[in-house]
Amino acid sequence: MAESNAAELAWHHDVPCPGCGCLCDDLSIGIAGNQVKSIEPACPMAAAYYRQPIATNDNCQIDGQPASNEDAVKRAAEILNEANAPLFFGLGETNSEAVRRIVDLADRVGGIVDATHPTFFDPTGRILQTTGMVTCSLGEIRHRADLVIFWGCDPKTTHLRHWERYSVDATGRFIPNGRTDRTLIAIGSPNATSASCDTQIPLDDTQQIAALHHLLSLATDKPTDAGRVESQLKEVAPALAKLHGQIQQAKYFVFVLGDRFLRREAGRIPLELLAQYVRPLHEQTRGAVSILRPGPNWVGAGGVIASRTGYPGGASLMQGVPQYDPDNLSAIKLLTQQRVDAAFVMEGPWLADLPAEAMQTLKQIPTVMLGHRPSETMPGNVFLPIARPGLTSGGSMSRMDDMPLPIRAIAEPECRSAEETIQAILERVHA
Repeated sequence: MAESNAAELAWHHDVPCPGCGCLCDDLSIGIAGNQVKSIEPACPMAAAYYRQPIATNDNCQIDGQPASNEDAVKRAAEILNEANAPLFFGLGETNSEAVRRIVDLADRVGGIVDATHPTFFDPTGRILQTTGMVTCSLGEIRHRADLVIFWGCDPKTTHLRHWERYSVDATGRFIPNGRTDRTLIAIGSPNATSASCDTQIPLDDTQQIAALHHLLSLATDKPTDAGRVESQLKEVAPALAKLHGQIQQAKYFVFVLGDRFLRREAGRIPLELLAQYVRPLHEQTRGAVSILRPGPNWVGAGGVIASRTGYPGGASLMQGVPQYDPDNLSAIKLLTQQRVDAAFVMEGPWLADLPAEAMQTLKQIPTVMLGHRPSETMPGNVFLPIARPGLTSGGSMSRMDDMPLPIRAIAEPECRSAEETIQAILERVHA
């Protein structure tokens, strides 16, 4: 952009960006005419978040027809009042203050809240309860990690600035030369990230559990069946043994995990085995597990639910007290099995990946959807536009490493914030 044009912009510095789970807080954003005109440093994920169309009050709908905000709020309250088992999900798409209001709403009408990402499986809450897990902040990775193992993930595609700000290029207190001081290892299928690593260990999904058991046996000095290891892992076994040796020699190692490691069909077993592997290594060195979670605020939403109900991720409030059953109360399972009769949804990109059976149910039951993007394919009866967090509304969100950060409005809102809209609905529903 030319200097004359840049000078006309209203600049906002150190802006936290909800474009992905990194929640980078070093952006400078130029605003003109209440629109984002410049983002520095450039990031396609930030551009996609800030420059996508913004929902306004003109996008408010009831049954596909334009409606006033007041009428839509009234209809939303009616839907929740009439429901016997309403489901509240998609909560990570808004700020933590709005999630608190959603819990109040679910508690009043007797609903089920699920703060987990509908299409990204993350069993961390259950692992912390059963096994325990050594985790770290992104700052610790930046300042300490001299060995980074990317397993089943591709941050160069999914979290574009993770590579430069935290895991690879960034210089730190104990990593003064950045990339030069780090050894990078990729495990899994080839991708953009593995192409830039020092070593790649090819591992398909069918070998994952065997590989984790093998690593665990190496860490605990337990005898192994060499024949079985050979048949299950083949040429991968020596590579894993070498990896274990590198971890023992590292000053600080970190496993960075993605969706190909956290496979829903494998359940919590892979993460539980990895947590068990990392713990005894602290007798020799230091390290942690870090998960590349999606954004913007799925971690924060889970934290709100945990603080309000005592349970991580979600709970049923239908009986007047929180009840926990993560295997049977996930939004996907409830929708697929048609066990809810209404839904309250925070709209987001994840809707495009929702299983067909779940989407079909969502189209059949009364649905209230709140979103900061105009929705042309909304599967609900009511669409309420809300201000966009980090652009036209403030509050707080949590980074993928559970670090809460304040977000702020840098442009004038076109409609009410999520918490204001939810509060308006809350005032219209009966206990």
